Amino acid sequence: MTNQDIQDKKSIKISIHIPPNHHDKPIIVDLASKHNLEVNITSAMLGEYADKDGWFNLILSGEKTAIQEALNYLSDLNIEVWSQTGNGQQIVKDSWSLGEWEIRH
Repeated sequence: MTNQDIQDKKSIKISIHIPPNHHDKPIIVDLASKHNLEVNITSAMLGEYADKDGWFNLILSGEKTAIQEALNYLSDLNIEVWSQTGNGQQIVKDSWSLGEWEIRH
């Protein structure tokens, strides 16, 4: 990995809400494999029988465009994405202002 690769790598913290109708989809795996991201699950809540909503706190790391494409993928699935801001957590809809909630390396 070159210094340029390290500079191009970005990370963000998000929380996602997974409704029961999406429990059979490999959403977390898709973020990693289809969008070429490193996905760190920092916490999760999903019922044993998967009949309730699930929540995952994630750190997504990779190129900024890959992160944006992954967030668009979640939006296309109508997955709620929450971000950490200076004012606490807020739901993010269709505009991904990565600069506000990017983790600096």
